[in-house]
Amino acid sequence: MRKKLGISMLIGLIFLGSVPVNGIHVSAKTKEEYEQELKDLEKEQLQLKEQNKDIQSSKSETEGKIEENLDKQASVQSQIDSLDEKLAETKASIQSKQGEIDTTNNEINDLKAKINALKKEIEQLKEEIEILLDRIEDREALLAERLRAIQKSGGPMVYLQVLLGSTSFSDFITRTAAVNIMMDQDKTIIDSLVRDKKEVETKKQTVEGNKKKVEENKDQVEKKKIALEGQKQELLALQGQLDNQMAERQTLLAKLEKEHQHLEEYMFTLEDEQAMLRAQQQAVAKAKEVAKQKLDQLSNSSGNNGNAGGTSSTGFIWPAAGYRASNYGWRVDPINNSKSFHLGVDISGPVGTPIVAATNGVAVRGNLSSTYGNHILIVTTINGVDYTTLYAHMSGFAVADGTVVKQGQLIGYMGATGRVTGPHLHFEVHKGGWNGFYPPNSNVVNPLDYLP
Repeated sequence: MRKKLGISMLIGLIFLGSVPVNGIHVSAKTKEEYEQELKDLEKEQLQLKEQNKDIQSSKSETEGKIEENLDKQASVQSQIDSLDEKLAETKASIQSKQGEIDTTNNEINDLKAKINALKKEIEQLKEEIEILLDRIEDREALLAERLRAIQKSGGPMVYLQVLLGSTSFSDFITRTAAVNIMMDQDKTIIDSLVRDKKEVETKKQTVEGNKKKVEENKDQVEKKKIALEGQKQELLALQGQLDNQMAERQTLLAKLEKEHQHLEEYMFTLEDEQAMLRAQQQAVAKAKEVAKQKLDQLSNSSGNNGNAGGTSSTGFIWPAAGYRASNYGWRVDPINNSKSFHLGVDISGPVGTPIVAATNGVAVRGNLSSTYGNHILIVTTINGVDYTTLYAHMSGFAVADGTVVKQGQLIGYMGATGRVTGPHLHFEVHKGGWNGFYPPNSNVVNPLDYLP
């Protein structure tokens, strides 16, 4: 856990003389006070060094988490790729199985059509058989009638009487031929009817046999269809399982990607905090240098009891002209449209608008950061209380690192560097040293409570 800085910047360098400023007179510092200030500044340097170590440790830990996150993403992506392949194979199998089912349905429909045709053929044959049976029955009845007539007339003697009744040999021959023809015709008709009946019966049996085979084939094909439908349902169930697994992996991947984004953002925050700490380290080093100079001056002067003095910052002034675009506190972030805490006030104006120091103090320039862009920190002491003011999104600087600035002195120009939607000055006030972006780590306060 990183320690809270709690920086108490004892900026002795801004005590330059015992003169009234804006009506407020500040007394001089003694040699003992400067010695104590040097000790306090050395203590602050050690705290800053420890804080930097903590941030570096957090960065290393975050880098490890980022690497672990990327490894997990790669693993999940590999699982997703594997599931994609399985899904593609399963969908192809389902499509193939559906093709088999469609082919089987066509077979069943063809077999149904054949069965219906055979049924019609059987019905037709049944009708033909009935007709033949009726004919045979009629012919048999006719023959029976003839036989009964012959029997009543003396049986075969009728044919003999017909023959003997011939008037001539020629008539005998004619009558003999007629009798033979009649008898042959009756026999031929009977034989033909019997043969037709047998043929129709045989054809009927053949058709019924074919119908039975087709129905058996249809039963087998329908069983095959049932099996194919079952296999298709199994494939659909597998696809559902794969879809669920895919959805879970995609949800996990999205979660990991969001976590990675947060880690990257946190890494940027740590880097910005580290840059801020370096700036404060520079400010403390400069403060020590100036305090040591004042101590040496007191040691070499005749008035070691504190007759030499300095001026303190008398308060705050507005750092730039323009209109207040955003206040301190909770607001809807203009970039991501989410609720967030705004750490300062935004003063909007055209690029190049002059920015002045709101207080006396030591100015330290910050490198271009993803959040603040070009920025300056000014550390000061007002009525015994340490303050750090921050000026962000500048287009350019007007002072160098470690410059001792006076209230109202030009320090830079308004711009649109860093995380912005347009040119403006983002101004923060920290009661104590800058030690974090957001409460409770941060000691940021509302600038409007201090500006006139």
